[in-house]
Amino acid sequence: MKLKLFLTFDHELPLGGVKSNWNDALFEPTKKLFDISKRLGVPIILFTDVLCALRFKQWDNNGFYKPYIAQLKDAVKRKHDVQLHLHPHWLTSGYDNLKFLPSNDFSLSDFSNKESEYTIESIVKDGITFLDENLKPEFSEYKCLAFRAGGYNLGIPSDTGRILRSLHNHGIIYDSSISKGYYFKSGISKVDFRGMPREPNWYLDLNGNLSVAKDAGILEIPIASIPKSPFELPTMFKLKKYAYRAPQNRGYQIHEGKPAGYAHKFRQLFSSRMLGFDNYTYSHEYMMRILDYNVQKYRKYDEVLLSVSGHPKSMGEYSFELMQRFVENVRRKYPEAEFLTFTELAHQQNKFI
Repeated sequence: MKLKLFLTFDHELPLGGVKSNWNDALFEPTKKLFDISKRLGVPIILFTDVLCALRFKQWDNNGFYKPYIAQLKDAVKRKHDVQLHLHPHWLTSGYDNLKFLPSNDFSLSDFSNKESEYTIESIVKDGITFLDENLKPEFSEYKCLAFRAGGYNLGIPSDTGRILRSLHNHGIIYDSSISKGYYFKSGISKVDFRGMPREPNWYLDLNGNLSVAKDAGILEIPIASIPKSPFELPTMFKLKKYAYRAPQNRGYQIHEGKPAGYAHKFRQLFSSRMLGFDNYTYSHEYMMRILDYNVQKYRKYDEVLLSVSGHPKSMGEYSFELMQRFVENVRRKYPEAEFLTFTELAHQQNKFI
């Protein structure tokens, strides 16, 4: 079995507001991410929040927008990947002196029937065009070809097909929004990845049925996950036990104060665990347990492509230590495993046009 891993990071501000400034909230932790990836000799993928940038071009061009573009260019110059991440709420949100006034239009689905200048198709097109226009002039081989939905939200079922078709029509060939078994619900978003196809990787149904695997279209490279054990220490206790590992609080969550209801909270108790660097209750051993679970589960397949997730805004010293130990442990235990970008994968698969 060929194991190919993608170190993916959602490059975004805290969606509900920042505690201090843009450098502290996003740019400095991303620079640290560049430094550790260089030391480890691995490429990373920034799924970058382009709609935030489009708004901040108006709100704070010099303070945020220009440094943001510079960081994207720095990433590509370092041979990392920069790909599409969409948080549509920015389009209808407000801003006042470092304070965000976030709207409830969290999903692309919120623009499916909205009387607005924005549509699902126009948002996708504008996001891809933004990356191409800012990166292609200096990096002629750059191509936007991968996507992660904001909050992993691929829309309500009746809109998912429309979203996927729009992405596909504009050149997206890879998606990494899904983590098998993950469930989340707040007052503004619902994500349900239970009942996904059994294959490690599959082509998404462009009609929107995520539980169906197709033969062509957008290839899903899921975030690796493991079912939650009923014998785990409850999360509330782990958060207290390992509080000393927690990163500094750089901002506010957009879901705060928007409860989901008790039935959904109960379902979330059994949501799978994602393989990622943000959760400071994870140990180095647990990270490898998640990966080992997937390797064993898909051992009969010739090739397995899996993502590992993270958010620079949520990463502190312990997160970077987790990342370093994870890469080292993978190389020790699975010496044939590859760390790739989506651009490199497209070249391998002869899909880079």
